[in-house]
Amino acid sequence: MSKVIGIIGLAVVGVSLLALPAPANPDLWGSSTAWEATEPEYAGYWKYCFMLNWIDLPNGVSHVDVLVMLESCACACSPGYFAFADTVGSGPGTNSVPCTVYYYGLFECYGDPSIGVTDPLVKFEPFEYHCEPDKDGYVTACFYSVATPTEAGLHGNALAMKFAGNWAFGDLDGVLPVCDPASSATEATAWGQIKTLYR
Repeated sequence: MSKVIGIIGLAVVGVSLLALPAPANPDLWGSSTAWEATEPEYAGYWKYCFMLNWIDLPNGVSHVDVLVMLESCACACSPGYFAFADTVGSGPGTNSVPCTVYYYGLFECYGDPSIGVTDPLVKFEPFEYHCEPDKDGYVTACFYSVATPTEAGLHGNALAMKFAGNWAFGDLDGVLPVCDPASSATEATAWGQIKTLYR
């Protein structure tokens, strides 16, 4: 009788293992472009726009980061180097039914400790309301910077996303801001004030 029970037990364990979900293999990638901003309130800035995509998550995205590769750029953390509209972008989401997720943007000079990154980055985070990013999705979002863009190219591990206590990195095909002290909004304002003294 004990042999029969043992066989049944092994069969149950085997069925349980087969029923477990397959481990997720999250994937994140994106592209970016930049041009001189045409909005009057952002005169003198460059507008950087991103299309960021993800698939195969075990659950929805908490936020997406763009690592701007400015860790050795002292002026990047100065006021006005980056700027954001009230709503920076949107993408598809879910709340039992399909809906639209809207995002806000933040510049984080000291990175994103929740994923172990301490270099400057821009964070795109969903507004908290009744629509959330799904396991597969994308966001189109923009920010402004006084820094001119790099040449277009592939920037390895320039993207990161946080999801349910985990994170993943991905590559960005496009442009990022360049470290250019002459592009500092603070310096530009100060120089403008100096010039007015001699008029």
